[in-house]
Amino acid sequence: PEKQLAVIEMSAAAGITLVPSEKRNPLNTTSYGVGELIRHAIEKMGCRHFLIGIGGSATNDAGAGMLQALGFRLTDADGRDIPFGGGALSSVSKIDRGGAVQELGECTFRIACDVTNPLCGEKGASAVYGPQKGATPEMVAALDAALAHFAAVAGGDPDYPGSGAA
Repeated sequence: PEKQLAVIEMSAAAGITLVPSEKRNPLNTTSYGVGELIRHAIEKMGCRHFLIGIGGSATNDAGAGMLQALGFRLTDADGRDIPFGGGALSSVSKIDRGGAVQELGECTFRIACDVTNPLCGEKGASAVYGPQKGATPEMVAALDAALAHFAAVAGGDPDYPGSGAA
């Protein structure tokens, strides 16, 4: 508490072991629960520093669900909120931070990660980790394209080492 530090393990809220193997589908799984943990730590515990372990997730949504839980609006071309899951990322047209938790600007985040995969491509998140999360080859292709689209809208670098982790 005196350091205002929260240590969060992504797999506790969005972990692959939480989803029975027959129900795994990275088109639909979401990182929303991770955002809920961050929001709780900020609003209820006064945390401003975060160490987040990102291994073992069941998601392939580039953290979009986490952003949604933190008050960001991800909308399509018609201004409608997109649904949860990696499959919906292909329809994101705008990211609105107007409703985001205000204290985020005071926060620092350190990410514990042991891989360097890029976001997209043959060594990217969907191709390497998608199958263990329930993705078929067709789903891998759709998820990879959705991640590339989301990165373009968000202004991220899909080739940045580690951007394809969790």
